[in-house]
Amino acid sequence: RDDRVAIEDKILALHPAREEGTESFTTAAGTKIRLTGKLTYKVDLIALQSLTLDWPEDVRPVRMKLEADETKLKAIRQESPTMWARIASAVTTKAAKTGVAIEFKGE
Repeated sequence: RDDRVAIEDKILALHPAREEGTESFTTAAGTKIRLTGKLTYKVDLIALQSLTLDWPEDVRPVRMKLEADETKLKAIRQESPTMWARIASAVTTKAAKTGVAIEFKGE
């Protein structure tokens, strides 16, 4: 791994990669090298959402993912039949694959 990283560093010293995107080139010996630059984004989602609330929705850099909370669904199903009856038509339940673990003596 260390050798590979050292070689990559030497290649990048001779041919810096783009900030983002892919670039290919071929060496004099015919070896094709592809460099892919990437950026990662770490975001304070609450702040970003607040700062862009007045932006048109199609350009806001925040996406909401609506998903069911299975932990709460399980609790409601087990502990509150009245609440479950109210939402059951919107929830499909089915048995998942049962896990099986076998442990041999001495192992």
